Amino acid sequence: MPKTIAITPSWYWPAGISRVVGVPPYSIYELCVLRNEHHTPQATAIVDDRGSLTYEDLRREVDRRAQSLALAAGEARLAVLPGALSRDNVLELLAALAAGVRLHITGDDPRALAGQLGAPVVAGEEPAGETVAVPDVSALDPARPAVVLDGPNGPVSHSNRSLLAMAISMATFVDAGRDGAWLSTLPLNTWQGLMAALLPLHLGAPLIIPPAKADPDSLLGLISHHQATYAIADLEGFAHACREAKRAAKDSRRMLTAALLAVEGPFDPDQRRRVSKSLECPALTFWGTAETGPVFAAHQSWYIDESVGLPMTNAHVVPSDPRSGQPIQALWELVEMAEVTVFSPSLMADQTEARAGGRFAGNRLRTGMMASSDANGMIYLLGR
Repeated sequence: MPKTIAITPSWYWPAGISRVVGVPPYSIYELCVLRNEHHTPQATAIVDDRGSLTYEDLRREVDRRAQSLALAAGEARLAVLPGALSRDNVLELLAALAAGVRLHITGDDPRALAGQLGAPVVAGEEPAGETVAVPDVSALDPARPAVVLDGPNGPVSHSNRSLLAMAISMATFVDAGRDGAWLSTLPLNTWQGLMAALLPLHLGAPLIIPPAKADPDSLLGLISHHQATYAIADLEGFAHACREAKRAAKDSRRMLTAALLAVEGPFDPDQRRRVSKSLECPALTFWGTAETGPVFAAHQSWYIDESVGLPMTNAHVVPSDPRSGQPIQALWELVEMAEVTVFSPSLMADQTEARAGGRFAGNRLRTGMMASSDANGMIYLLGR
């Protein structure tokens, strides 16, 4: 008799990597700002073309902006943030989380959205002589919706806890420590971009932010210039940069421990090979959705170019019948294809509409993504 699979088996699992890790019951401000300011105040937190901020600078700047943001947001405690990756937008994100202001991050016109919501666009201005009570962060519920993204199925809310879970799960899976710097190219209005910005700050490592509209040479040049150890980017864009900036790629060879490459679905393995060959580093794909956070990821110890990877740390993945969302009563490698359903601490914070719309099967979110597995437990994305 075939048995029910509650968690997707991975016959290969990287040695020494935890399958499950806890998410501390603290806010992002406490873990990414206060903790690092206390332990390593002079360590570098953020680097961009304007210079660098230490964790001591980060604490001071976030506190200042939290006051301003709380005042602008008023009683509604709601504000709109442009989605571009920049020093100011990362600081405003941290300030909103510190002030208990819910932030809608958009890749569209922020002023149009602000008009619809009746909320201010984050401006990063000094408090205008007034004072406002900023909540005690230790009293804020870390599971409360804190950030809203525009997902393909509508707005998606995430909490301090679910955002931290994304960063902690990925850092655990790739076995990253606080040594070395992280380059991100991903916008903040995506779950991948939020994870990429918060992951190094959680570790107490530097986050490298490229200039807006950086050309391929400038982008890849940041790896060698700042001695980056990880890069987080989208696969297609990073492969393009490696193709166009051969000299900068050559200068950055063997510097990265890994390039973490976001994919939205089935991908071109040749693009992955181009990144790996150009930079002489592991090219590790990862996949998830706005509602789930990271689900599958490749590990540097062993991966197959055509496979997205394994069900990663904290991702409980169940192969399910796409007609009903119910678990398939067979091992995944014996099934031609199945819908990916997932439970993890990174799941969206407000699940009311998704549940009403039939997008949950029990405690598992139905992603709509079809996938298959080989005999080693490697996952192949087949499309929606």
